[in-house]
Amino acid sequence: MSTVARTARPTTGAYAWFGLMVGSWLAFAVLAVTSEDTLAGIWEWVGGLPLVLELVVWFLTFPWMLALAVWESAWSDAARLLVVLAIATAWTLMSIPRPPRKP
Repeated sequence: MSTVARTARPTTGAYAWFGLMVGSWLAFAVLAVTSEDTLAGIWEWVGGLPLVLELVVWFLTFPWMLALAVWESAWSDAARLLVVLAIATAWTLMSIPRPPRKP
């Protein structure tokens, strides 16, 4: 009897999560290029929430809120762009679908 080794593959959910990450960072980039006012409005809206709700929003959308905080900072344009690109790249790379680890 021969045994065929099956290779573990990432789940559909892993690919969906990766697609969500890439899509959300693309949306952030489009807004940064075409409508900085929209990003500023989101920043002001979140800052105007009651503290508990603001913390919930930060918790649920941490990488994007971190990037938004950098984007809305008083840093130079080049520094803001580099840091936001680093955040987006790091979070996207962490989201690449990988096979499950063996127990």
